[in-house]
Amino acid sequence: MRYFLLRLARLPLSLLLLSLLCFGLRALVPDDRVAAQLPAAEARLAEQDPAAYDRSYRRAAARLGLDRPAFYLTLANGALPDTLHRIVRPGERAMVRALTLRYGNWAAVQDYYRTLRRAAHAPAAADPGVPLRLRRLLLQDDPDRVAATVADLPPGATTAAVVRAHHDLGARADRAALLLPALRWWGTDNRYHHWLTDLLAGRLGRSYADQRPVGEKIGRALGYTLWLNGLALLLVFAVAIPVGLTTAGRAGGRYDRWTSLGLFVLFGVPSFWAATLLANFLTTPAYGLDWFPSMGFGTVPPGAGWWQAFRIRASHLFLPVLCLAYPSWAYVSRQLRRSAVRELAQPYVRTARLTGLSPRRVLWGHVLRNASFPLVTILGGLLPALLAGSVLIERIFNLPGMGQLLYEAALGRDWPVLLTVVLLTGVLTTLGLLLADLAYALLDPRVRLGNFAHRTPPAR
Repeated sequence: MRYFLLRLARLPLSLLLLSLLCFGLRALVPDDRVAAQLPAAEARLAEQDPAAYDRSYRRAAARLGLDRPAFYLTLANGALPDTLHRIVRPGERAMVRALTLRYGNWAAVQDYYRTLRRAAHAPAAADPGVPLRLRRLLLQDDPDRVAATVADLPPGATTAAVVRAHHDLGARADRAALLLPALRWWGTDNRYHHWLTDLLAGRLGRSYADQRPVGEKIGRALGYTLWLNGLALLLVFAVAIPVGLTTAGRAGGRYDRWTSLGLFVLFGVPSFWAATLLANFLTTPAYGLDWFPSMGFGTVPPGAGWWQAFRIRASHLFLPVLCLAYPSWAYVSRQLRRSAVRELAQPYVRTARLTGLSPRRVLWGHVLRNASFPLVTILGGLLPALLAGSVLIERIFNLPGMGQLLYEAALGRDWPVLLTVVLLTGVLTTLGLLLADLAYALLDPRVRLGNFAHRTPPAR
């Protein structure tokens, strides 16, 4: 129990670091979350009515909580204002930040920013291209290019105010303010805190692609992936354990050499290549080998018996399960063989043989338990794979599992789905390692955390 509690005490810190990593990756993604979720009718306002679009954008950003600071505290340059996070458009915030870090006077930068926004959202004057150039200037985060663009603006009442405000940036520069840092505490009203509490409460957000709840999409895909990868895992151990023990019992013999050669040949065949060949040759009538259906998990008709349902599912899953399982046969069996050969040289095996036990009883009754440590390690690492799925196999056989979902989310930049899957995979990886450690302790009571069961007594 003490060993379990000590291992469990490390779990919250690991999960906290994982959540910080996922949140940081999401914050570093260079995209516009608000623009991606605005309805098409409001998105068209960006050119027709920029002021109306800006109001819609700010309301959407407030709903998403993007007008809050990112974390509990920030350490930044002292010249930057404590209200920078309230500029919700990423391009405008980057422009304001760059100008402040160049000139050091936030008051002058704020005056320039407000003047530029008013001019950019004003109705078009004699030259309709002027407001468009000003709106592009709002998104320019290189101070040198900003200066060149302002100098190239055509004369006029609207642009004259922008030129004056930009001139004041250089006249009011205070670069001494750039020399000191500033540490600011924001409390719990920040994006990370709200994101973490929503996550713990099961509120995973909505998909950018179809606005469906992320939990609903992951739950549906997870069921298919658990079936697919669970069956593949059973097939891996159903083949690898007997092969590994048998080759260990006949180490160096003909059976060991030929079995090892066959497994390594299979290991060298890429699973996606084999899956493509099997899908082309065994699922189409073109080659006269239309033995298996080619797409999906199959549809079980209402009222079908268990045998009919089993035949439909088995015919659809046989090829993808086989393609997922066979690359692991060589690795798992060789790990078990190496451990079993080492155990066969131990004195307790010789004692068991002298008592008259058959080689089969020795292998399965005594050696397997002590040689199963590699299997525990493999099982701990396979737990997250059951969630993540196989992208290539699911794509080839058109299976709507987690691999397919992960592929579509990455392709469509659906970050709520993508990061939730990454976070859940990391959680399962941590849990898998914890379960592996606990299994070690159950298999071998000498395993301890921070001490050893047998210690050398101190010298007198």
